Amino acid sequence: MKTLICTLALLIASTLAAQQTPIDQINAAVDKAASEDKFSGVVLVAKDGTPLLSRAWGMADPAKGIANRTDTKFNLGSINKIFTHVAIGQLAAAGKLSLTDTIAKHLPDLPVPSADKITIEQLLQHRSGLGDIFGPKFMTSHASLRKLSDYVPLFAGAPLQFEPGSDQKYSNAGFVVLGLIIEKVSGQSYYDYIRDHLTRPAGMTDTASYAVDDDVPNRAVGLTKRGPDGPLATRQNNINTLPARPSSAGGGYSTAADLLRFSQALLADKLLPKRWTDWVFSSKLDGPGQRNIGVAGGSPGVNAVLEIAPPYTVIVMSNFDPPAAMEVGSEVRQILGMGGAERRQRRGPEGPGEVMIHGKVQLPMDLTRHVPVIEAKVNGKGPFHFQVDTGFGGMIQVTPAVAKTLELPVIGESIGGDPSGKNQRTMRVLSAESVDVGDAHFGQVEVVEGGAHFEGIDGVISLQLFNGLIVTFDYPNSRFNVDGGALPAADGAKILTYRVEHGVPNIDIDVAGQKVSTDIDSGSPALLSMPLSLAKSLPLASEPQVVGHGRTVGNEFDIYSAPLKGEAHVGAIALTDPRVDFVDLFPVANLGFRFLKDYVVTFDPANHRVRFVK
Repeated sequence: MKTLICTLALLIASTLAAQQTPIDQINAAVDKAASEDKFSGVVLVAKDGTPLLSRAWGMADPAKGIANRTDTKFNLGSINKIFTHVAIGQLAAAGKLSLTDTIAKHLPDLPVPSADKITIEQLLQHRSGLGDIFGPKFMTSHASLRKLSDYVPLFAGAPLQFEPGSDQKYSNAGFVVLGLIIEKVSGQSYYDYIRDHLTRPAGMTDTASYAVDDDVPNRAVGLTKRGPDGPLATRQNNINTLPARPSSAGGGYSTAADLLRFSQALLADKLLPKRWTDWVFSSKLDGPGQRNIGVAGGSPGVNAVLEIAPPYTVIVMSNFDPPAAMEVGSEVRQILGMGGAERRQRRGPEGPGEVMIHGKVQLPMDLTRHVPVIEAKVNGKGPFHFQVDTGFGGMIQVTPAVAKTLELPVIGESIGGDPSGKNQRTMRVLSAESVDVGDAHFGQVEVVEGGAHFEGIDGVISLQLFNGLIVTFDYPNSRFNVDGGALPAADGAKILTYRVEHGVPNIDIDVAGQKVSTDIDSGSPALLSMPLSLAKSLPLASEPQVVGHGRTVGNEFDIYSAPLKGEAHVGAIALTDPRVDFVDLFPVANLGFRFLKDYVVTFDPANHRVRFVK
C-alpha cells in the first residue's frame, strides 16, 4: 500500500509538472531564488517582441520600504557597452570613422602606449592590450568621475598587458577610449550622443547615465554583501563603489521594458543599416547574419543580463551582487531551450572592491611536487590546495569535484587548449562569490572548470588574480607573499620588464648569444626547456637524447635533453653550461622550477615587472 501511494504521488507530481507552461516554470524558479535571498529584481521574457512575462521581486530600497516594480530603473553594469558598440557602428556607417582607424588618429594626445597601433576594432574586441579602470586609483577618485576625460588618469601611462592584437583580455579602459573617440568624432558628449542617436530613436524613455546625486525617481539601490574588510553579514547600499557618473564602459541605468525596446529597434535595423546591425551581432561585416547575442554586467550590488535570441528576448535585472541575474538568466534560457547555461555571454567584471587586502599576506608554500602549492578558500569553504601557476593563462581553475562540492553556478563557456594551439576544448565558466588567499579577499571571480595537474591539487591560480598587487614566490623559504605597492623601474639586471603572451609572463633571455622568447612558468618542473626546433642552432655538448615523456590536455610528447656549451643569461643571472630540455610542442622556451627554486621571485602584474633575488 505504501508503495502504491508513493507511486501515485510521483505520478501526480510529474503530471502537474508536465502541465506547467514554461512561464509557470520560470515564475517558480525565480520565486525559489527570491525566497532563498538569492534574487531581487525584474525578469522580462518576450517572444517576437511581445512580453510573455514581466514581473518584479524584492525591494528597490529596503531602507525606505520601496519594492521593486517592473518599471524600476536598474544599473546596467557592462550592458551599456553594447550602446557604445552600436554608436561606433553608426559613425562607421556614416563614414565618420573606420574600424581600422587607430586611437592616435582621433585622440593624438591620449597618453596610452601604442596609440598609433591600437585600432578601434581591437578596442571593441578587447584585443588592444589596455587594462582596467578599477583599482586603488578608482576607489580614491570615484566621487570626482563626472565626464569621460576624468577616467583617463585611471589608466594613462600604464603598460600594455600584451601587444595589440596578440591576445584578448577584457578591458574597461578600452571602452572608455571608444567613448572618447565617439565624443571627438561626433562633437557631442558621449551621454548626449547616446541620447540623441540611440535611446530616443529606440523609444527608450527611462534610460540614461544618471549621476549618483541626480534625483531619479524609481531607481533601485544597489545592495551588496562586499565590504572593505571582506563579506558582510547583511547587504548594504553600494553607493561607495559607484563613480559620480557612469562611463562608456558601463554603469548606465535602464528598465526591462526599455531594454526590450532597444532589442527590437536593433533587430528591426532602426539604429543601424542592416549590414552594420549584422556586424554588431557577429563582430564581422558581411557576417553570417545570425542575430543572437548575450550581454551582461556585474559589480557590487549590480547584475543584469540581456539575451537576444529570436524569437526570444530575455532580460534579467537585479540590485544584488553577481551572479544573481546570471543564475536566473541561465535557468530561463534552459527552460526556453535557448542553449541554457552553456550559451556564452559577452560580459565582464567592473568590480571596484573586487580585491581587498590589509597588510602583507604571508602563506606557507608547498614545493614537494616541484611546483608551488598554497591553500585558499572558495566561497568561504576549504581550504583547498591550489597550484600557483604563472604559466596558466586564465585566472583560476577548479576541478569538477570542487565545482560540484561548492555548487558553483555556470555562467558561460570558454575555449581552452594546450601550448601547441591544438586540442582545443570547451570548458564551463563558473562564478565564485569569493576567493580568499590568506587575508587577501577577491570578490566575484570567474572560475574555469578543468582537471587537476597533480594528485591532491584542487585547482590552479594564475597571476591574473593578483593584478594590482605584488606577488612573491620565496622559494628558499617556501613562502608565498601578497602585498600592495609596485616594483621599482626595470634595470635589465635583477628587475626585468615582461610581456604577456597568451596570458603568461614572457621575457627575452640570452642563450649562447641567441635571443630566445621565454615564459616564466612556475608550473613547469624544468630548469630551462626550449622548442626542439632550436636544438640545431645552439652549441650543445652532445645530441639531445630522450630522457622522459610529458603530457598535456591532448598530447603526449618526448622530452629531450642535452648540455649547453656556454651560458644562458636571465638578466644579470648567468647559467653556465646548463642542461637544456627540448620538447616538440611548446612554441616558446620555459623557465621552470629548477631555475626558480634558488630565488625570491617577485611579480608586479600591473606594471609587468619581475625581480629575481638570490
